[in-house]
Amino acid sequence: MSKYRVYALIHGETLPEGKIFECEIKKMDFREQEKRKFSPIQSVFAKGEMIDYHKTYVTSLRYVDPIKIKSEYVIICDIEEDKPGDALGGTIKTIDRITRFLSLACLEDVKRKFGRNRGSFEPYVYQVNKIYLLDEKSNETDVAFKVESGHIYLPNRPEQTEWRNSGTGVFLDEIYNFHDEIFERALKYLYRSSIGYLVLDSEEKIALDHFKSIEIIINSLSKKREFKKRLAEAVIKIGITPVEQKRIEDFWDDRSTYGDIAHPSLFDEVERYPNQFPIPSNARYPGANFDSIAPSILLKYYQYAKGLFLIDIYDPSEIGRADQEGKFGKVYEISILGTTHHNHLFYYTREKNKLKLLNGLKKAFAQEYKIPETSIVEASILPNKTKLFSERSVKLQICTTI
Repeated sequence: MSKYRVYALIHGETLPEGKIFECEIKKMDFREQEKRKFSPIQSVFAKGEMIDYHKTYVTSLRYVDPIKIKSEYVIICDIEEDKPGDALGGTIKTIDRITRFLSLACLEDVKRKFGRNRGSFEPYVYQVNKIYLLDEKSNETDVAFKVESGHIYLPNRPEQTEWRNSGTGVFLDEIYNFHDEIFERALKYLYRSSIGYLVLDSEEKIALDHFKSIEIIINSLSKKREFKKRLAEAVIKIGITPVEQKRIEDFWDDRSTYGDIAHPSLFDEVERYPNQFPIPSNARYPGANFDSIAPSILLKYYQYAKGLFLIDIYDPSEIGRADQEGKFGKVYEISILGTTHHNHLFYYTREKNKLKLLNGLKKAFAQEYKIPETSIVEASILPNKTKLFSERSVKLQICTTI
């Protein structure tokens, strides 16, 4: 075992100088920091054949600090460990805990001084800048410590320059111009989750973004109060498989039981690990990165949504269009995503009988879109306060299986 001393700059509204639990807070001016060559701990790219061999690659420097702190106060931690990385990991866990409690103590301090309705939770922040090895007399010696990033993602892409299926280009054009807000929002969260570990997102954010993409779709398909009941309706509507349903229910149970889905545990397991750096994540969410559940749900929703039509009923005789009986037209809408009119139609009919209206509409729709009438799986008049069919709309669902 060796003894190490780790220095970290620290910011906070009130910094009591002196001993604070396992550490010490003291003032250190910028000249002293420059003399010690303070610099944030960060990883560097690996060198050698692994990177030189590939023509194209994406590397990740996960431990690049996105901020740089300037402060004349430091928090110092002495620790005994086998190697510098272990000392750094142990120090970070210690200072993390101290800053959490300092933040809460500062809030309580304000409330005690100015009243219980005053103050806000402002976090104390810190940044490790130097690791020293200590001898028997506590003399400090520089430690040459670095974290090397050797991660390579998807070398030698592209693998081909044409789609594997001749219809994929058309599919791309269709989804890009579909302009469905639920579809676009879910895809945005799914994509961010997929690149999260490349852009330095935490495991917690990656997990939450991934599940959010699923949750957005499930919530849009049902008005039920409970999530699992909404999921049960979504299973029927878009064809979620039993395996997918079980996985989603498990994710939701973790979120409900433990407060989130990234840490399905009653305690922080990492706090009980031996000191080390990089510090392992406590996230145990199996859904992120290359999981197939969320993208599968997204594609199933698209197949469902593109076959769902809202058809407004217009009486042609009331608006001077008697010659348009049985005809369709498109309703143009403007949304934040652009002009949308793909699935919103109007239908001219003087028919007042509910059953005859629906039958006539289905027949006319099948002829208009050149599809078998049997592919229309649902046609229902939407609830409305008025009893006049001329002021109602019909929901029509067609089968769009690939």
